Amino acid sequence: MWSAFLAIFNTNLLPFSFGMIPLTIWLIFFLLRDWKNPEPKYVLFHAFLMGIVATIVVLFTQNFVEAFSKIYWPAFYNTIQYHDSFNAFLWVAIVEEIVKFIMIYATLSHSKHLNEAIDPMIYMIVCAIGFSSIENYFSIFNQLQTFIIPFQTLMARFLGANLLHIICSGVIGFFWSIQIVSKRKYLLLTGLTLAILFHALFNTLIFTYGIFAVLLMFTCVFVGASVLLWLFDVVERLNVKVKK
Repeated sequence: MWSAFLAIFNTNLLPFSFGMIPLTIWLIFFLLRDWKNPEPKYVLFHAFLMGIVATIVVLFTQNFVEAFSKIYWPAFYNTIQYHDSFNAFLWVAIVEEIVKFIMIYATLSHSKHLNEAIDPMIYMIVCAIGFSSIENYFSIFNQLQTFIIPFQTLMARFLGANLLHIICSGVIGFFWSIQIVSKRKYLLLTGLTLAILFHALFNTLIFTYGIFAVLLMFTCVFVGASVLLWLFDVVERLNVKVKK
């Protein structure tokens, strides 16, 4: 029994727990932005689980579309089967950002706990952290024979892919908040478009510029994170209750 538990832990729980270390730092950092009126823990956990579910939906959607396009739309299949062009990365970004948003919108948009302008940003960011937890898990799944390799992988993801998902989801949450407050229906679409384009552009630049990729990554995430923190300040200054 004990040996079976250890086997399960080493195979599944250990890489997941290890992958959660950098994400926990981001989670605490952003939840502290809502310290005045924090969200219930069970609602935050729900948003986190929706991020995990989103990875399954994204994987299913991408596999289905690839299989369908291979038969009925070869030109599109040739574009998306290799992640080596802006169009391919754009397709990935569209699926990931829309699915993450739908998971939160479908389950929390009418919740009594979505009652402040900052709430959509918080829920979308926690969803992105849940999504990233599964990505981190698979990134280090076969690297735990040594400590250095998974540590390097997680550090790169901490300041790269993990923060990218957080920035994109945070931007969507911001425009969702502003749309609710202002009643301007086009703002959410604007947020989704900006998040998708930033996501696709980030991945394209990292893939294209080789040895300069690290510098580009840090530049992109620094600019993106700075904008995200500014958006938090904008929403906090609204200081209004959401009326859905």
